[in-house]
Amino acid sequence: MGHVLDLVIWRLPANDESTRALMQLSSLERQRYFLWSSHTAYARPADLYLHWVHGHIYENHEVWPKYWRVCSELDAYALYVVLTGLWRATRKPLYDWLRTQVVFSVIDRQSNDGGWYHGEWTDEMESHFRLHAAGVHLLAAHYEESHDPVVRVALEKAAAFAASKKDHLHSGAWYLHDSLEETCEGLRRYPFKCLPSRALGKSESNLLVLNTHLDTNIAMVRYRQVTGDARYDGLVQSAADSTRAVLGLRPAEWLYRPLFRAVALTFLPAERARTLPLHLRAIKRIAWRHLIPWLPRIKRWRPRLVMPGGYIERELSMQAFSVRYQPVNLMDLARTRRALDDRSLDTLLTESFAFTNACGLVDRWKALKGKEDDSLGFWAEALYHLALARPDARYREWLAQAMLHLEDNGLGLPPSLLGSNAEAVGSTEQHPCPMPADDRLRVANLSCSGSTEWLVVNPSDRPIELRWATAPPAAVDWRTPSGTPAVDVLPVLAPRAWLWGRKQQAEAA
Repeated sequence: MGHVLDLVIWRLPANDESTRALMQLSSLERQRYFLWSSHTAYARPADLYLHWVHGHIYENHEVWPKYWRVCSELDAYALYVVLTGLWRATRKPLYDWLRTQVVFSVIDRQSNDGGWYHGEWTDEMESHFRLHAAGVHLLAAHYEESHDPVVRVALEKAAAFAASKKDHLHSGAWYLHDSLEETCEGLRRYPFKCLPSRALGKSESNLLVLNTHLDTNIAMVRYRQVTGDARYDGLVQSAADSTRAVLGLRPAEWLYRPLFRAVALTFLPAERARTLPLHLRAIKRIAWRHLIPWLPRIKRWRPRLVMPGGYIERELSMQAFSVRYQPVNLMDLARTRRALDDRSLDTLLTESFAFTNACGLVDRWKALKGKEDDSLGFWAEALYHLALARPDARYREWLAQAMLHLEDNGLGLPPSLLGSNAEAVGSTEQHPCPMPADDRLRVANLSCSGSTEWLVVNPSDRPIELRWATAPPAAVDWRTPSGTPAVDVLPVLAPRAWLWGRKQQAEAA
């Protein structure tokens, strides 16, 4: 008495191929994949049932500050992208069935007003709009392939809900981060301390959170792309105008430049920080103890999010400072650049990616295993989106290094590296990810439409011959990081090395 047994039962025909498929997993099916919301990993089909509870998708961890498990459309979307990638690579029907179940579990949880509610911070089931935007992305991806009318209705409701959750700056619309931001009373229940501000014409309760604003506008673009419904075009343009205005703020350069030179010292991993000269260690300590706590007040006095050098603040009005959002901001800016074809972001992207790679943050995230290393997953995701847009070899090198770090820390690769994120590569333009014969090798699928490209990384301490269980197309031009052709019929990857493969242009044409 007093207990509930919750079961999900699938009925499969006897001797069905799908049952055998569960017992014969390929290298892609056995590796780990980093999930965007819970930051845990998917590694096998059974792991889905760590997320499915009473038919809905939950995060597979306990969420601060209440330390309870909450539903998350962002984890659902990550699982959907993983399952789509595995389905394209293996053609096993099981993965198509599972991803469809993910879609309808999300639709089943949708409220009548079109929103999804989470209760992550309060007992009042507030809605977190980044998670809601993920629901839009998921439905858009599935509708793009299926044209299912039930998905269409849910997508229309979700887009209408997202469009209503905004504030207005002098420069245009700004999407809110969560439903508590809608009123000052709601903001008093926030788990962070906040400084009241009406900077840039915003409402006092709007904290001006960058990443959720960017992601929601991308979701509205995706809605238009897959449905053809143009009713929100004006809102999308208005939000893009406010994005450019806020990112273009550069007040008090004389103050922010030396301030962030000092703050950047706090980004270093402990081992590197200990080797600093005495005067720099003293400056680092002053920055940590005194300058960073004062930063919210300085931002209220002279508002800006983009700092000298390339660091990007997540928001304007919280009394908080977290470097963990730097790769999330970069990921969302790279996605915004593609979704809106906004070339004004090019200089910022170049500067901020270079800063992040060089300032010590990546080594710091890796060193803080189990604490901040989940930032590595978003760093790799951000590099994936940038690499799709730019052919530069250096971004592939950074992505390969990020893949090594993720494997070292046991986090798994982000889902998009399977090449199955429909926002980045349309469903009709996706190429199956090739499958190495050796489980230790990792692949990033950078293929898109007529362009086929892969990175193959050996994270082990032994050389591995590049053999395939399912090979990429013939006539692949394999090269080392330096650009030297890998002339062997079966190239060998040295320990901690990687190869860059592209199909020859004549073949691709």
